[in-house]
Amino acid sequence: LFNGTITAAVIESGRNARILHRLAQPADHPINPCHPESEYLKGLILTVD
Repeated sequence: LFNGTITAAVIESGRNARILHRLAQPADHPINPCHPESEYLKGLILTVD
């Protein structure tokens, strides 16, 4: 959902974007692969042309 939202926004803007860095939660907030909702802290650093 998160990546799809970012992709849709970039397409709608008509601009180009590149991901410079992916941000995620620290090790003290583990992600359970059987429970994807546990990956709730995320972000992207983008450059937009």
